[in-house]
Amino acid sequence: MIGQNEQLQAFQDRFRYLYAILVIMATVLFLRLWYLQILKGEEFKQFAEENRLKKIKIEAPRGMVFDRDRNLLLDNHPTFNAIITPQYFRASTPEQRDATIQKLAKITRSTPKSIQDALIKARRQPSFQPVIVKKNLTMDEVSLIKMEMLTMPGVDVATGIRRTNVNGVIGSHLLGYISEVDSDELPRVNKNAERPYLQGDALGKSGIEKQLENTLRGVDGVEYVEVDAFGRKKIVSERNGGTVVGEIPPKPAIPGKNVVLTIDEDLQKIAAEYFIKDGSTGAVVALDPNNGEVLAQLSWPSFDSTEFSVDIKPEYWRALSTNEDKPLRDKTIQDHYSPGSTFKIVSALAGLEEGLINENTVTNFGGTFMFGSRAFHDWKKEGHGPTDVIRSLYRSVDTFYYKLATRLDIDTLARYAKDLGLGQRTGVALPGEVPGLMADSAWKKRVYKSEWYPGETLSVIIGQGQVDTTPIQLANMMAGVANGGTIYKPRLLKYVEAQDGSVLEKTEPEILHQTKWSAHNLALVKKGLRAVFEREDGTAHGSFVPGIDVGGKTGSAQVVKYTADTLFKNNCAAQPRRYRLHGIFVGFAPIDD
Repeated sequence: MIGQNEQLQAFQDRFRYLYAILVIMATVLFLRLWYLQILKGEEFKQFAEENRLKKIKIEAPRGMVFDRDRNLLLDNHPTFNAIITPQYFRASTPEQRDATIQKLAKITRSTPKSIQDALIKARRQPSFQPVIVKKNLTMDEVSLIKMEMLTMPGVDVATGIRRTNVNGVIGSHLLGYISEVDSDELPRVNKNAERPYLQGDALGKSGIEKQLENTLRGVDGVEYVEVDAFGRKKIVSERNGGTVVGEIPPKPAIPGKNVVLTIDEDLQKIAAEYFIKDGSTGAVVALDPNNGEVLAQLSWPSFDSTEFSVDIKPEYWRALSTNEDKPLRDKTIQDHYSPGSTFKIVSALAGLEEGLINENTVTNFGGTFMFGSRAFHDWKKEGHGPTDVIRSLYRSVDTFYYKLATRLDIDTLARYAKDLGLGQRTGVALPGEVPGLMADSAWKKRVYKSEWYPGETLSVIIGQGQVDTTPIQLANMMAGVANGGTIYKPRLLKYVEAQDGSVLEKTEPEILHQTKWSAHNLALVKKGLRAVFEREDGTAHGSFVPGIDVGGKTGSAQVVKYTADTLFKNNCAAQPRRYRLHGIFVGFAPIDD
């Protein structure tokens, strides 16, 4: 009996252990079910839906860009793109994948390699993210893809947006262009992005498109469609009577904000007409002297920015990048040139303000000024006769300024130039602006480890030598002269508005520097600038229009050095373009307003 009781007790102990284990297991199972179905139920439900439903990005339209009078400058046009979703494409067999690429290449008139390259380029992005393999499809190509989709796993057509410059190539440097962000750019772009970019997203690469990227960029939306295991959209009869059970609601796209610029579209067109008419290259900048608003900013030749928002054709890119006139460079802010005789405005103001010359100062040299043993030539071989400061401006007399340079040191001259905004960036809201150059003695010591020689000032004082300016700097300089000495920051953005037209952000004038010139000295300079047009021997009298009160200064800058003989006999128009003089004009109107 004792043995039987011990066996029974042992059995009861084992039963209790087993029961405890079963209770613990049941408790764990219950808690797990509670976690999955109650706590995480909605999350896993959505995951299941997303596995059954294909996520499709709804590209948000970029904000519109208008001129000051609300004329449309940049617009959005719908386009269609061929896409492949790797998640479904890879689910097919190697034979199917090869056949799909071959067929899609034939339909889209592209090459199998270009499609494969697009897929390889996107290999680091999530497999559920569609890859654009051909942009800007024709309607015939869209129809053929739709017809063949059942035989091409992972292939679909997605709507996109093509950015269009309404005025063709006019203003493309200013407005800029957009193109796809690629995998190499993503780390840099996403570092400071308000919202993450994915490969294939549009990104402003230059001009206003780049500068106002965060303003113009919208928020993409999302919608879902039911798909089979190969990512092919199911037809309605397969979808439970035409409805998607538990379909995740779509998220609509939010368009970007619209921007209104200070630019005047009509002025832009007028400027372009002059370049088109005579086939020349160059830049035009027009500012409002009273507030710094940019009314026109044009670089020529230009380019078609629309080509960059789709797949740019290799032959078009080659033509742009090899053109010696550099159509991709914005000559208004990215190239600097010797200002030539337009710099004499700075020199005259500096001499007057420093008391080195006045309205009674007169020089009388021939066509050459000797400084030591070196000859400095005037543009007019026989000279100009007796010259005061007013005549020195309207006849652009080099020798008057050569003489002034013997008394005006380079550091003082540079200070006046910098007060007028030269030798430094204007701060205009565009990427890529260069500062130009306004040399002084400290600059030469820093760059060349050498002292400044007085003879070098004779070149700088007439806008040659170590002084380079951008067109927008010269325009800002003249705006300062016109308004009495206030240097504004050039302003392109007038205001930002929501899609309903309400103003979200408005810009105000910003003063960079306020000069303290004598009103008398400024009046002398303006008198000389008026005479440039009104006097029969003024350098711009041929452009004088009675009734229009204009002041200005002509200039020409040497690209290469000439001997005394070739300086006077050189036929500029007969030279290769890279050796011709640069022609420059700065002006303002009306003079007294």
